[in-house]
Order: sequence, then C-alpha cells, then structure tokens
Amino acid sequence: MRFETGSGQSETLEADLVVDASGRGALTVALLDRLGWERPPATEIGVDITYATAVVQIPTSAIPDWKVVLTQPDPPAVALNAVLVPIEGNRWIVTIVDRGSSPRLDSWESFQAALPRLITPTIFGALRHAKPLEGIRHYGFPASVWKHFERLRRLPRGVLPIADALCRFNPIHGQGMSSAAKQARLLQTVLGQAAAESDPVAGGQAGFMAGVESVLQTPWSMSTSADLAFPRTRGERPENFEKGREFEAALFRAVVADPVVHRAMIEVGQLLQPHDLFHEPNIMERIEAASAKAFA
Repeated sequence: MRFETGSGQSETLEADLVVDASGRGALTVALLDRLGWERPPATEIGVDITYATAVVQIPTSAIPDWKVVLTQPDPPAVALNAVLVPIEGNRWIVTIVDRGSSPRLDSWESFQAALPRLITPTIFGALRHAKPLEGIRHYGFPASVWKHFERLRRLPRGVLPIADALCRFNPIHGQGMSSAAKQARLLQTVLGQAAAESDPVAGGQAGFMAGVESVLQTPWSMSTSADLAFPRTRGERPENFEKGREFEAALFRAVVADPVVHRAMIEVGQLLQPHDLFHEPNIMERIEAASAKAFA
C-alpha cells in the first residue's frame, strides 16, 4: 500500500488487509479502474437536503431533562424537520433540515422564522428567547448512495470497503455511525472465524461481503422509504411503495398511542432490532388496533 506523508513524499506500508473507510469508496473504485475490473453497481436516492445549525445557551426557563427533541417532516406538505440536543457548557445545538422548500437560513432571524413551520411548536417555544452563541453553520447532502461491492464477482485481494465507502445514508436519520459500528462487529466476527482457514484474508473478505447486505438493508430501507415520500426525491420507487407508505402511516398512528410499538420503532431505528420486528404478530395486532381506533 502506498500513501502520501505530510511532506508530500510517497511511502509504502506493507499490509495483508486494507480496510477502506475513506467515506465514498473512491479509493477502492480507483483501484478497480486501474486494474480494469468491473465497478460496483450503485443505488442512488437524491435527497438534496440542506442543514442550518445554531448553538445557543440553554435558557433558565427550559425543561432541564430533555435528552433530545426531534420533529419529523410530513411529506409532501411539510418538508422541514429539526433536532435539538444538549451539549457541553449548558448549551443546545439545534439543526433545521430542509429539502429546498425555503431560502437559505443565513441569519438568526430567518432561523427563528422557520421554526413555526415545523409540525410541532416545541422547538419554536424553547428557542423563542434564545440567542445564538455563534453564526449559523450550513451543510448540504445531495444523495444517499449504496455502492454494491457485495455484488461484485471479485475484489482485489486484501482490500475491503466498509461503512460510508459502501453505503452513505441520509444523515438526517442518524443511522450512519450505528451501521458502521455493526459492520465493524461483523468484520471482527468474520476475521475471527477465518483465522483458522488456510487463506484467512480471502476468507475474511468473502465472509464480510456475504453478511454486510443484511446489516445495511434495515437502515437503507427505513431512510429511503421516508425520503422517497417527497415527490422531489430522485430515485426509483419500489413496486410496493404506496403499500409501504400506508403501513408506515399506520405504524406512526400506533407509535403515539402504544408504548410497546413506540419502543419497537426506537429499537429498529437505532438498529437494535431488525425491521421485521414490525411484522411480528403482537406488534401487527397493536398497529391494527391503533388504526381501527383512529378511524372509528
């Protein structure tokens, strides 16, 4: 493996296994191109979201035990959502996420003016008398991309893409780091199992690629389903998309009324449980009961 040092000189580092966690898989794709090998197919969901983030001192009148305040969008009518989280120094960090429905929030006045457009007034009320400690910061994210290295017939020996190099999720859903951690655990497991094989490097590569799709599928399905509900989102809708949206609407009706379903949603969202948990009989019964009550 060759890399550049701080002085601009080239060095060589000997390694049996190189894990590419560089962010977009560019290094592994460049190697495939250099070898003349097939590139991985990619699935892309264009979200074109923008973030506006402010840091404020927590007001003395604020609720002291908030761990996080999160509002969701309401597609297609409400494109904004926001998150408020306490950080060190008795401060809140607050982020508004938009999908191109309003001008850039460059000032605190425009930031505050956007808050009443959220689906709940909680964050607006909390920040009504707050002042930012610094300027508004901005970030853009064009698309979620899954590079399907797991579908390739072969990879260069000793090279293994992982985390964002494999799959970049819309960060609004907060699952990228959890997915990366689960992939790291998978890699630890398969390398341990491959250690006794005659070719542990090849065994570890094959084992990881065989198992990584199951790690990625739940967060990818959850995030892209929510994103594709907006007509502006670029990407192919699955055949059962409308049926899936109907189920998600029923799920959220149950979430606000049934603590068991609420816990299930949190655990699936945090990748502690598989997405199939929603379809277990006891959860399905609770979801159906909440819908029946809502339309009674």
